[in-house]
Amino acid sequence: MSLTTCASIGVGPGCPADGSPLGYAPNLAASIAFLSLFAVSLIAHVVWGVRYRTWTFMACMVLGSMTEVIGYVGRVFMHKNPYKLSTFLVQVVCLTTAPAFYSAALYLCLARIIMIYGRGFSRIAPFRYSQFFIFCDWISLSLQGAGGGIASSSTTDTTMDLGNRLMLVGLLTQVVTMFIFGCMCADLAIRIRRYPERKSSKYKLIRSSVPFRGFLLMALVFGLSIFIRCVYRVAELGPGWDNPLMRNETLFIILESCMVTIASITFCIFHPGFCFQRIFDNIECSVVPRETSWSETNNEMLAANCDPYSHQ
Repeated sequence: MSLTTCASIGVGPGCPADGSPLGYAPNLAASIAFLSLFAVSLIAHVVWGVRYRTWTFMACMVLGSMTEVIGYVGRVFMHKNPYKLSTFLVQVVCLTTAPAFYSAALYLCLARIIMIYGRGFSRIAPFRYSQFFIFCDWISLSLQGAGGGIASSSTTDTTMDLGNRLMLVGLLTQVVTMFIFGCMCADLAIRIRRYPERKSSKYKLIRSSVPFRGFLLMALVFGLSIFIRCVYRVAELGPGWDNPLMRNETLFIILESCMVTIASITFCIFHPGFCFQRIFDNIECSVVPRETSWSETNNEMLAANCDPYSHQ
């Protein structure tokens, strides 16, 4: 039967699940389980965000969790009818773009972490890091969203392929951005280890606390989880819609669902509002004059808010 006919009747004689766009009918129990986990994560991030007033961080995590929930709602409906194109595209677009919001939340944390240790460890003004990475994340999200929009409204294989390619470029942008972010974090860690005497005394208690140390570890887990997931999605989308990776639900559950769930839950448990002792959105990031050397910045700094794009 044609895909149009199968879309109207669902899986049945002449319309096997392996002939659908995904190549399988999503496992109902797994889809409901991940839907529930992201719904709980969504509620938790709203509660923690309001309690600790981490507004920008909350916005990123809530948008990511909300988009994940919508994506898994699509997979729940696809269990009964995997041929329906609308639910197929909803789950593809939402689950492809959602982690970009999570990445933005991670990028917001870097400037605060730098200030907890001391402005002198940063090669540039701390907020510039977040500003740069969130801008790259926005480009990635825009490309993925545009690709998803084109794919969802396509009527030909050519436009469907164009949408796929745009989403692929967006994912590649996200992978490259996260790799550069990881290099920057490694550089920061090396400088902190090499010059321990330059640590700021202002946030010493926070820096030595168990929650903050746990947050640093979970930030690493968070970043690695999203990075692994993005590499998988690049490999999945690269060959096009009809390829073995896209038709392997086990790999999807392990490298997509589990990785993103781990990321979401880590920041539910080790929330920055708690780990930064309620001052996450009040930490000031220094704007250092260009001619000032990094070794002198502990004594010479001008104060400014850590949020990127609040600076003119």
